Amino acid sequence: MNLLETELEANYRSFREDWTQQATKNWNDLAKEKHYLESYRRLCCLQALKVQLIEPHCSPDSSAFFLEAHNDAVASHVSASMGAWRPALQSLRSCLENTLSTIYYKDHPIELQLWQAGKFRKGFSELMRYAQQHPIVSSSDAKITGLELIESEYATLSKAVHASATIFRMTDVASKILIWSTESDRLGMWATRERKVIEGISLLLVCLFADRLQGTLLPQLRDILSYAVTPAKRKLLKKEFNISISKS
Repeated sequence: MNLLETELEANYRSFREDWTQQATKNWNDLAKEKHYLESYRRLCCLQALKVQLIEPHCSPDSSAFFLEAHNDAVASHVSASMGAWRPALQSLRSCLENTLSTIYYKDHPIELQLWQAGKFRKGFSELMRYAQQHPIVSSSDAKITGLELIESEYATLSKAVHASATIFRMTDVASKILIWSTESDRLGMWATRERKVIEGISLLLVCLFADRLQGTLLPQLRDILSYAVTPAKRKLLKKEFNISISKS
């Protein structure tokens, strides 16, 4: 091993020790924050939507997109738990993309086969347009379809992905490289984005599968959705679809 390789290996070991220690410290420092329990409850909403709506009513191949969306949300939670805010926001953006892909490919099995063969792709704008024009969604009250939230959050999260706004940069004038931080304002910003993303997804799926949730159907799913859907939107869902969402 030459001198350069020896020095690089020593630096690597020092770097690895430093960041793993910092990760543990961040995890412990942030663990007391209430945002993470609230986030976990919302993750359970996505799990319930996956098990009780997506998997029973979508093909396995189209359901796979929502499985990935759920995984994106979990990855966001874990990244945020260590103060890695930008990756956490990037995962939320991917969560939205995979959710809309679930809806599109559920209705387009031929295009799904082409996608699997690497011969077809829909970008976010096209997926969004399809969701907006979906006959069930377009005939519903725009306030409760979730699409306004999804479109707005995607635009905000895209700024995080491309670091096109100062507030989404991880570095500052004093830090050449900064993987994470435990600043409370960054935690609050992530928690707001995550809450709105999951509410938007929940509303959209409730709208699309409203006939599966009306009256006394799927009570456990309707109960847990109270952690993702605001009281104001719950009232609108009751009025529009006769869907009652509340904790038992």
